[in-house]
Amino acid sequence: MTCLYLAEFARTITSFDEQPLSISYVTGGRRRRYTPDFRFAWADGQEWFVEVKPAGKLATPENIERFAAIASYFESTGARFVALTEEHIFQPGRSQLVPYLLHLRPPEPVPSVAAYRHWQGADQLSFAEAAKILGSPRSVLEALAFRDLVCDLHQPLTAKTLIRPFAEADDDALFV
Repeated sequence: MTCLYLAEFARTITSFDEQPLSISYVTGGRRRRYTPDFRFAWADGQEWFVEVKPAGKLATPENIERFAAIASYFESTGARFVALTEEHIFQPGRSQLVPYLLHLRPPEPVPSVAAYRHWQGADQLSFAEAAKILGSPRSVLEALAFRDLVCDLHQPLTAKTLIRPFAEADDDALFV
């Protein structure tokens, strides 16, 4: 479930599907079938096929060979195969902060969120400074929820938390 929170939170993921398709691949001289857990469609046209596995199971020799063959299959179609473990998904702080921000996300972006563009060239500001510019702490939280602004999701939000405008690489960093 937390993996889907991250997909919903990612600004540049336009849609995601559970068990979107089944493929046929060959490993160990045998033809096998595989169904990924998720498909993430990105705004730039990329597709990621995602497997969620405990790290211990992912690291077995059988699964290393299996997932290498699966990754090769998806690469041949122009897609990307990503295997995520609990280490990727359940990171301290972020596991609580992302659902909290999603809960605060209003149906539409608030107009004052665009004000972050007027930070007079500052790369980043503290949460408190951003709240002054945007008019309230709630506006900063909503901008974070929409990913117009980003911060270190592994740390608790405080007045000193550094906030900066979103960059596309910020969504990739949620997963890899």
